[in-house]
Amino acid sequence: MPSTGSTGLIAQDLEELLGRLAPEVCDVMGTLHGELWRSFNPEILELCRLRIASLQGDEVEKVRSPSGTAVAPEKVAAIRNWPDSLLFSEPERACLAVTEQFVGDVSSVTQSDIDALLVYFSPGQVQAFVSALLVLDQHQRLALGLRTVLSSKEEAS
Repeated sequence: MPSTGSTGLIAQDLEELLGRLAPEVCDVMGTLHGELWRSFNPEILELCRLRIASLQGDEVEKVRSPSGTAVAPEKVAAIRNWPDSLLFSEPERACLAVTEQFVGDVSSVTQSDIDALLVYFSPGQVQAFVSALLVLDQHQRLALGLRTVLSSKEEAS
């Protein structure tokens, strides 16, 4: 039985929900996510995934690690303070800055944001990173939305 967190939302991950509701979609997403974690630095992607979860207020996503990539616990604890924390490298800061812009308003990502990434990464790596951001952001929005809708339906029953 799924656990219910302090937010009142059912604590299930998207794969579990889709596995029940739309197994064919779950298979496609599994393949996509497998490629995502191979396309770019997995530790940076995990930091960005955690920041997305924090920005979206998703308590479930903040505590799970779908990639199996470990991030130092002190970095996880400092994710909200990444601009000022000495724990984060310059490439990580560049990626986290774009992540925040992307999640807040994707149209606000500018060429200067991309240029900041190009200081540390090749054009192909930047493309892989931005594609990964799209998948991570949409994955978490879909998971949060499904948990919210399903939780509301269960509470109404």
